[in-house]
Amino acid sequence: MPLKKLIAGHKNFREGKYQEQKDLYRELVEKGQSPEVMIISCCDSRADPVIITEAEPGMVFSVRNVANLVPPCTPDGKYHGTSAALEFAVRHLKVKDIVVMGHAHCGGIKALYKGDFDHQENVDFIEPWMSIAEPARRAALSQSEGEAEDVILRKMEEESIKLSLKNLRSFDWIAEAEKKGTLRLHGWYFEISSGRLFGVDEDTGVFSPLL
Repeated sequence: MPLKKLIAGHKNFREGKYQEQKDLYRELVEKGQSPEVMIISCCDSRADPVIITEAEPGMVFSVRNVANLVPPCTPDGKYHGTSAALEFAVRHLKVKDIVVMGHAHCGGIKALYKGDFDHQENVDFIEPWMSIAEPARRAALSQSEGEAEDVILRKMEEESIKLSLKNLRSFDWIAEAEKKGTLRLHGWYFEISSGRLFGVDEDTGVFSPLL
């Protein structure tokens, strides 16, 4: 049973890794967190940025949502979980880098491509959320006309990362910090089958291996 396996894993953590890092955890409690990197990634169980990067406790301020999307800045008094996390990370924690990390075989992107969320009775939140990525879908289709589905989907996944970087800059305090040089923005793509990370060159739009 998966839940029992998780509890057993917690036991191993308490008896192993936690004991090795007990002083670090105590310091993080006493001094508070001060991560320099924020990673916005997908909820997908195969693409955990902390596992992929082997980040230590306190290193990464992590936000995960469906399809690793950043919405445009819309301070309308409604509920904005990702935007609230961005505000806390940039304006209060003063992170120095924000990474948008997308990944291959993203279910949200595939469903957007196929129209799986369109006007379904049992879809209350996913359809409007995924509509954020509609410009990425259009861009991918225009660039990949006549290509196989897997090529189009990868292009959509990459374009959604570029779109989220653009949307990050719609927050004035992010754009200002980037202009001052106190904040850097990055787009990464995780290829699950190979375990490789790719980074985007925003000048060329090309994703290349980080290693």
